Amino acid sequence: MRSSRAFTALVVVLLLALTGCGGNSSSPESTDGSTSSESPLPTFTATTLDGGEFSSVELEGRPSVLWFWAPWCTTCRAEAPEIATAASALSGDVEIIGVGALGPVSDMTAFVDDTNLAGLRHLADEDARVWADFGVAAQPAFAFIGADGSLEIVQGSLGAEQIIERAGTLS
Repeated sequence: MRSSRAFTALVVVLLLALTGCGGNSSSPESTDGSTSSESPLPTFTATTLDGGEFSSVELEGRPSVLWFWAPWCTTCRAEAPEIATAASALSGDVEIIGVGALGPVSDMTAFVDDTNLAGLRHLADEDARVWADFGVAAQPAFAFIGADGSLEIVQGSLGAEQIIERAGTLS
């Protein structure tokens, strides 16, 4: 099982190396112009960067946004202030949770510290399993999760206002 996860992570890394680091799209659509809606919410467990346990059960009935990022991604680094602004504006209504992958936990922790995002919860998706569960193949990407379990995946970069606007429809 562990070698299967390692193989999946390797495939994701190779795909990202071939396609680059996502993209910097200012539109609310993905870098390739697509969004997807699907249901139900994938079931998963993960470890947080601070060593805690996280389960997708925590998302049930709670509007949330998952932000998929990689510690070496310059687009993700540039997007971090927008994530912080959106998280502050949505505080108490919609939680933004980072899902870091494609690097060692030490690099993920350094990324969170460097970008001043320590106030958010972050999952350490070392084998990119959570990414795969959501169909994410490149970063940055977002999963907007409604209180009703609805799910919308957006591939590409979003600004704070775009995140806040989309999150406003999740209740």
